[in-house]
Amino acid sequence: MRPSAAGQALIETAITIPVLLLLLLGFLLAMVVSEAYVDLDTATSLAAASAVTARAGDDAQSRDFALKTYRGTLVRTGYLKPGALDGCGGYAAGGSVACAGHARLLLSRTPMAILEPFNPDWTLDLQATATAYSSPYRST
Repeated sequence: MRPSAAGQALIETAITIPVLLLLLLGFLLAMVVSEAYVDLDTATSLAAASAVTARAGDDAQSRDFALKTYRGTLVRTGYLKPGALDGCGGYAAGGSVACAGHARLLLSRTPMAILEPFNPDWTLDLQATATAYSSPYRST
């Protein structure tokens, strides 16, 4: 080993490890965001499906079913705060219901908060839409 190259491995390691850690945290952040979006999309789809189980033309019951399903589905995570659920009103027999769900991802409550240590309000707003169709053979 040459005397001038004795510290080369240490310098390369000191440069490489922080870059690899940053890449790893970036991938983990993408996974947390995609999981939150899937949860929101699932809750919105289930809310729309629940809305078409109400009596046809009954707006209040349709919205109530949808809202209970939406909030009940999103309650399992501590970092995804349910927001408004738009649409999900009554429908005509054989018709459809469209819902738009909103939620706020509280990234400061996840392990990814290490990427923004001085930002206690690090959030991301998410939105998903879903449409459910009632059965044309269902009685009203």
